[in-house]
Amino acid sequence: MRLIVQSHFCLLLSFLFSLSTAKAQNETVTDDYKVYQKQHQQLSCGVIDSVVFQTVLHELLAIDTTQFTQNVDLYYRDLVQAYSSNWLYSKNENDLRQALYHGFRIKNPISSDYWNLASHFVRLKDCEQGMVYLDRYLKETPAKQLMPPMDIWILKNDCKQAGTDDYKVYRESQLKLSCTPQDSATISTKLIQLQLLDTTQFMKNMDAYYQDLGWAFYRSFPLYKDSILLQKSISSYLKQKELSSNDLWNIAFIYYHLNECDKGAEYLERYRRVTPSKIKRRKKQQIARMKKGCT
Repeated sequence: MRLIVQSHFCLLLSFLFSLSTAKAQNETVTDDYKVYQKQHQQLSCGVIDSVVFQTVLHELLAIDTTQFTQNVDLYYRDLVQAYSSNWLYSKNENDLRQALYHGFRIKNPISSDYWNLASHFVRLKDCEQGMVYLDRYLKETPAKQLMPPMDIWILKNDCKQAGTDDYKVYRESQLKLSCTPQDSATISTKLIQLQLLDTTQFMKNMDAYYQDLGWAFYRSFPLYKDSILLQKSISSYLKQKELSSNDLWNIAFIYYHLNECDKGAEYLERYRRVTPSKIKRRKKQQIARMKKGCT
């Protein structure tokens, strides 16, 4: 019985060896990197795995590229993607610098190469070079093939952020929401922009950011009729260290709208304490309507 098992085990090993040999033989020796590429694991937008990123990067670096005389640009594009993907987890600037280095080795760049160069320069805080390659990308890419407007905005915005640690200074260059009617696209875009903003760079006037965010959530409510937006508006306002008279009014109004009458009354009283009587008189009718509608 033991001899039979050993015999089957040897046959299995022989079979596995035959498979690996066949695979190696099927991987035709070629001078075309595109042919080689199809036989190996590639990264895609659907891959989010640090182990895969590192594995692919190591395999690419181990390749003897002297054998390739065709489609070598594809190899450098793969390297750029592998290094930039690895950076997502390592956060090591050297990964981005290596991505740039190999990006510049591409002899016949296409529009996506310019986009990658722009992105990597911006991540390295070299906004001048980043904007040079973004401009080149925008000029050489057909309108229908451009990245989504939000992605382009984020890239430009990252550079604007890098220029100051004061949110109020940054805000001066941005779209503002007003009390007057604005189209739904403007309001939605502003809310998304505020939520995507990397606020870790701002050290001054963060109250202004939470005020803007609270107002954006509030202005979005009529578009979607979702009370969660009103709750998020209150939560954003309350993250401020110091609430203004206008903040207190908005919070009170929202609580009344949510039918949270006690909270509405609390913030309305706080509003009254810090607001000149001449301003309060203008809002008497509005206050009466707020209270009447709350049960």
